[in-house]
Amino acid sequence: MALSWRAALLAALGLPLTILFPSRVTAWAWLLCVAALSLIDTVAAQSPRMYTLERHVIGPIRADQTTTSTVTVRSPFSRVARIEVRDAWPPSLRPSPAHHRGTLASSAPATFVTTLAPERRGVRQADYVTVRVWGPLGLAARQVSVAVPCSLDVLPEFRSRRLIPSRLARLQELEGSSAVILRGPGTEFDSLRDYVRGDDPRDIDWRASARSDDLVVRTWRPERDRHVVIVVDTGRASALLLGAPQASSPHPQGQISAEQDRTQRDTLDLGVAPRLDAGIEAALLMEALADKAGDKVHFLAIDRQVRARVSGLKGASLLNATARALQEISPSLEPIDWQLVAGEVRRTVRQRSLVLLLTEIPPVGTDPEFLEAVSQLTASHTVVVASANDPTVPELLAARETSADIYTAAAASALAHEGAAGVVQVRRVGAITVSEDAGLLAARTADTYIDLKRQGIL
Repeated sequence: MALSWRAALLAALGLPLTILFPSRVTAWAWLLCVAALSLIDTVAAQSPRMYTLERHVIGPIRADQTTTSTVTVRSPFSRVARIEVRDAWPPSLRPSPAHHRGTLASSAPATFVTTLAPERRGVRQADYVTVRVWGPLGLAARQVSVAVPCSLDVLPEFRSRRLIPSRLARLQELEGSSAVILRGPGTEFDSLRDYVRGDDPRDIDWRASARSDDLVVRTWRPERDRHVVIVVDTGRASALLLGAPQASSPHPQGQISAEQDRTQRDTLDLGVAPRLDAGIEAALLMEALADKAGDKVHFLAIDRQVRARVSGLKGASLLNATARALQEISPSLEPIDWQLVAGEVRRTVRQRSLVLLLTEIPPVGTDPEFLEAVSQLTASHTVVVASANDPTVPELLAARETSADIYTAAAASALAHEGAAGVVQVRRVGAITVSEDAGLLAARTADTYIDLKRQGIL
């Protein structure tokens, strides 16, 4: 049972009567009259338990999109009733509006639409649907909460998809410019052409030359169906919060260089988010590019165990499967098992491949297992280690206003020095490194992939 403002107003109208006839009997008599009218109004209201409720939500969606949840209420009664409906969802979905009001008759069901704007990825289960039916006088209502099972799949945001057109254009440029003369295993035959001085004699096609007046050589291009293994670290290092809310650019319009402008266009606004989110953005962008380039993509999310695996898919199904595999993954409190990573990569691919490790590059001497695993992988594969850094570190380095700022700058300087030394150590064991701010990691990782394609390494 619920009371309305009308019941409170009716009770307040008894105040003049109490002033004219000041006694407890008068006050209690009036309140009992209001209570009796409210009780009669409640009994006269339709029972919401007799209603039929249906709930439908449009999904799955990405975490930066919105969707709607629709609740349909049907009544078996002939009389029209005034109702209120609350379609309850977890607060992280930010349901709006909180309540709906309308009328319900047996001839036409009432439909109520709630907008959902998720803040983070995951599978979100709906809460109860609460229906309140007011009586004829509008003093009181019957109320019931009913479980109407429904769920919404919220996929990772994939903000880096806006970078796909520019990177695909660069890949298409390579189609004509990267057919350089290469030889040896791991290359793909391109075409035949006449021999010119300086060509490698081993590239001469003697069978084609026998049918021609001049010598003919084979030209080669990097293989388009190489294997790309993307490994996302979901261990303890991926839980570190990076970044700050995106602020307006400090450079006035027209006073920034071309490089600064390109950096701003490539930077994603991740806000304050764990390192894992930057890794997910880079992984999804790399999958899209490698798939468009004709490479075979394999995805792994690992900490002390394999949390997700996607392999053998192409096109939209590849990205959809990866997004669904990542929607409920959160950073673990345990460190990643690097020997497990090396073993899973060997299990996934047997030929030479590109292995992308999206993790933290640890300071020198702090994680020997990481260096050992990278060393093992570089013996058989081309390894790229991509690490997301905190974009607020340069600001901390520049602060000098107070003594606290100076101590903070000293700590930030030590952190930056240790990170740079860790990058050098990883390069010494044969890996390629990408160490960038969290918002730039996806773009720079994609640029590294394109550069490897241009150089004929992939």
